[in-house]
Amino acid sequence: MNILRLLNESDYIQVNNQFIKPDQHGASEEFADEDDVVLEAHLDGHDLVLTLGDLEDATPLADGGFWLEGVGYLRFLSRQSLH
Repeated sequence: MNILRLLNESDYIQVNNQFIKPDQHGASEEFADEDDVVLEAHLDGHDLVLTLGDLEDATPLADGGFWLEGVGYLRFLSRQSLH
């Protein structure tokens, strides 16, 4: 599955051992460019800003998460998956 589609369908994002609700996330799968910001969130007092290019560089993991250099573990979650 396309990582941008997972992001667009998510309600929460796991970043390493923390769950966050992004301030802004998502972009058009058809019209997004590599340098478009697709995720903005606050994490431990810092801003997390990722572009489509950043996400496309993520390495898929067997558990459905992704490894992103400089960030760590990412996983996109819906409300249903948290129950």
